[in-house]
Amino acid sequence: MWTRGMRGLAAMGVLIALACVFAGSRLSRMSWASRADDDASTSLIGSWRGTRKAPGSIAVRHNLLSFMPGGEVIEAGPSVYVTGANFANGSFVETGFIGTWVGEGHGNFVAHMIANLSDAPVSKGTAIGTENLTFRFHIESGKNGKELKGTLEGIYLDTEGNPMGQLPAGLTWDAVPLTITSNGYN
Repeated sequence: MWTRGMRGLAAMGVLIALACVFAGSRLSRMSWASRADDDASTSLIGSWRGTRKAPGSIAVRHNLLSFMPGGEVIEAGPSVYVTGANFANGSFVETGFIGTWVGEGHGNFVAHMIANLSDAPVSKGTAIGTENLTFRFHIESGKNGKELKGTLEGIYLDTEGNPMGQLPAGLTWDAVPLTITSNGYN
C-alpha cells in the first residue's frame, strides 16, 4: 500500500511529466514555425511575372512562372515562333517551359527549365531539339514588395543532346509576384 507521501510524490511526478510533454510539443511547434519563417523558399512558392532582358538591347521577353512547393516550375504561355536563329533553317517553334527549382540557402535559388523545339511552321511539327535554361536568382525586397533578381543562361540542344546554339551572355531576369487587384491580376 502506498502511503500518503508516496501518492503525493507520484502525483507530482505525473504532473511534471505532463508539463514537460506539453512544453516540449509547444517548443517543437515554435521551432518549426521559426524554421519555416527563416526558409525563403516559402516566399518563392506562387506565380510570378518575369522579364528577361539582354544587355545593350531594348528587347525584352515576358513570361509567367509558377513555382510549386515540390520543386517544380511551370511557364504559362503559348508556343513561340522564333526567327533569326543560326540553326533549324533560321526559324523554329518553341513550347512553354517546365522544370525544377532548388533553394541554395540565404534566399538564393536555381531553376532549370526546358522547352521543346520544332521546325516551323507549326503544321510541320518535326522535333529538332530543346532549349535549356538555367536561372540563378535571389529574393530581395523591392519598392513594391518582394522581387526575384538574377541571371539567365541558355543553350539549344538537338535531339541527340548536341549543342546547336546558345543564348547571348549577360541576360538578366527579374520577376514580381502576381497579385489580385480590383480589375484582375497585376
